[in-house]
Amino acid sequence: MTRLQRLDWSRIEVAEHVAGQVTHMIGSPGALRELIDNALDDTQLLGLSEQQWWGDRIVLFDDPDSMLRIRLHRFDQGTHFPHSHRWPFHTRILKGRYLHRLYGPESYVKAQLDVEHPKPLVPSTIRTEGEGSSYAIDQHMVHSVTSATNTFSLVIQGPRLKAESLRTAQNGAIIWKGGRATENKVAVEQVEMPKDRLLEVRELALRSGVIDR
Repeated sequence: MTRLQRLDWSRIEVAEHVAGQVTHMIGSPGALRELIDNALDDTQLLGLSEQQWWGDRIVLFDDPDSMLRIRLHRFDQGTHFPHSHRWPFHTRILKGRYLHRLYGPESYVKAQLDVEHPKPLVPSTIRTEGEGSSYAIDQHMVHSVTSATNTFSLVIQGPRLKAESLRTAQNGAIIWKGGRATENKVAVEQVEMPKDRLLEVRELALRSGVIDR
């Protein structure tokens, strides 16, 4: 983990290579099972994990000093509106698939939408991310995914480099969103993950072959 904690995410190609080595290692069924079981017994990690509208986000590792975080995502079927993140990240698909659309940096997307009659965003790249595929994007890239049910991915999140990320609404409006610290108590409680839910996700991962016994 030390190499990851010292990683320079401004060199996204290097970050992708190093982070990819880690997700390849910890993405094995046995290693991932150990990480999930550790999260079940760690109240801090469980407290950071969330049930989102799109699926489940389990925090497997968190280092506040380097702001490095490793997560397991489980997706339901659905489509995300175009968005960016406050941090660069690497991800590897462990099971399932999703359609991945890249729209360009925030500055480009903002210029497309900050007009009187904005047109629907057109992605510059569309690709299918299937089992075993991986990629890394920086904190400025706007993307969206359409996921299949019970798609699992590992995510290595780099340091938070922005206060807010870009979100787009159905009408094309831009929404700037901060992190959990900017949300009210009700909003935080709505996405909290109880231990019983993490056990359910563990069972889904086991049935999908993502982890072993």
